[in-house]
Amino acid sequence: MHECPSCALEVEGTPTECPYCGYEFPQQKSSIKMVAWLLIVLLVVFILWMY
Repeated sequence: MHECPSCALEVEGTPTECPYCGYEFPQQKSSIKMVAWLLIVLLVVFILWMY
């Protein structure tokens, strides 16, 4: 359950828009997730390389 930041009502699931007030929830782009995973992998490789 998510809380709408506009009207503070609970919205079920992963909504794209609040059914009560029409607030559009921001969508996370897949490129951001890819960059995050890449940074994690690089950090692990760097830590392993240091030992």
